[in-house]
Amino acid sequence: MKSIIRARDKGVKFEVHWSAEDQLIEPNGSMLASYIGFLVRQHIPITCDNWRSPDLKVGKEKIWSEIQRSFHIDESRQKYCIQLAGKRLRGFRSFLSNKFLKDEEGKFVEAERPMKYAEIISADEWDNFVAKRRNEKFHEVSDKNWKRASKPAYPYKKGRTRYARLQQRILAEEKSDATSLPEHVLWKAARVGKDGAVVEAVQNVYDECETLSQTLPSTEVQDCRSVLSRVLNVPEYSGRVRGKGFGVTPSSFYKKPKTKNPTNKEVMETFAELRAQVLQLQNENARYREERCASEAKDTSDRASINYQPKFPEGISPCQLYLSSPTYRIVGKGKVHNTSGELLHHNPLPVGYMKVSVDLVLDKDALLPLPDVVSETTIDFDEGVFGAAHFEIIAKEDMQQLFEHDELGIAVIHTYIWYMYVTLMRGTELCNRFNFIAASRINATLITKNPTSVKNDLVDRFMAADNNTTPSLYFLPFNSGNGGHWVLVAMDLSRLIVYYLDSLSGDWNKYPSMKKTVDA
Repeated sequence: MKSIIRARDKGVKFEVHWSAEDQLIEPNGSMLASYIGFLVRQHIPITCDNWRSPDLKVGKEKIWSEIQRSFHIDESRQKYCIQLAGKRLRGFRSFLSNKFLKDEEGKFVEAERPMKYAEIISADEWDNFVAKRRNEKFHEVSDKNWKRASKPAYPYKKGRTRYARLQQRILAEEKSDATSLPEHVLWKAARVGKDGAVVEAVQNVYDECETLSQTLPSTEVQDCRSVLSRVLNVPEYSGRVRGKGFGVTPSSFYKKPKTKNPTNKEVMETFAELRAQVLQLQNENARYREERCASEAKDTSDRASINYQPKFPEGISPCQLYLSSPTYRIVGKGKVHNTSGELLHHNPLPVGYMKVSVDLVLDKDALLPLPDVVSETTIDFDEGVFGAAHFEIIAKEDMQQLFEHDELGIAVIHTYIWYMYVTLMRGTELCNRFNFIAASRINATLITKNPTSVKNDLVDRFMAADNNTTPSLYFLPFNSGNGGHWVLVAMDLSRLIVYYLDSLSGDWNKYPSMKKTVDA
């Protein structure tokens, strides 16, 4: 570490940079990590078995003061650096054992003190170190760990480039505005060889993570057992986030916004609101029971198994849609409309029901508990729009999505494309330059459930174009499946380039199913 010593003698300190997840990154990240390894060998004996021992306090303080002499670093980073020092000490001890005390088969042998490290390892320390490794219990643990580490199921292939710097490099190469990669994306990248090949086992884990991440509710993902841990089916060690590397803990990675304690006035106001809501619910429940008893008709449909619970706030709120027959399962995501005087297709809702708009279908074969037979507006699409003739039904709530500046459903998106085609493109040269792909056939949910069918639909759409023309761009409104967010994808087949327009910041890693399907 001569460069650090020379700079220190000149009064120069190096700047230290940290990732969004509070990990050391470049520039100077690897330099500081190496320097910490140098310092721990200077100030902590290799005979140390307990990093939390009070006897090491002086040595740890010396390590921290030496770091501050050469690097601009905040006091809040002391814990990270000392923990990294402990990791470096364990690594050095393992290196000494494997290099000088073991043969090629991992068996312990007699060895003299390595003179290369004579300045930092005394003869007594070496003898003590060797004696501990002759212990039978130590041999049992060592053999077990050696066997486990010698044949990893998914070997790490990035050498000394650890997760934090690997993530930094990937984001820089992609020129991304994102600050982090999903755990399973980074985990896979760390297991790609120099030839760029990905072994089948690693790819299978990645694919399963993709599928699982799209089906789990967001609140369920945010726990100490990540999607990657679930797919690998391994226990998660305390204080560790698999696939993120040193320094990232569950508490910091899945951090929740801090909230201040309410004042007494706020507590009383909330209590009064809750009391009023309880009284309202009691009145509604009593009225509902009276009307139900007065009714002679008995409902035997699927909706009899789904209980109405008026717990939604007033207005329009996001919701998940479940059915209990034939099995309890989530079938879609949408919004519940809890507003007074709400109508469904100009008809009042039955007592005990609320109107729900469906934004994302997870089970396209699920039966609606309350069928609607009121007529809607039907728009016929000729095959020039999406390559195959079909129709769209436009209802009142679809129009409200526009009027209320709400998230748009597929029907609205398709109708807008139809209008552009009819008014601007039909019968013109533009039909040879632009084509559209139906969002109802290519979306995150269908990709997860039946990727082969989705790929076939894409190929059929491409082949539907006239043989004598090559459209410049195919436009696909892609639904990410995450709250109904839309991304516009444009595919240039002649140059094999794909563009996408996203109103939210970030990169394609937020939509892995989109990229995977388009690549295929």
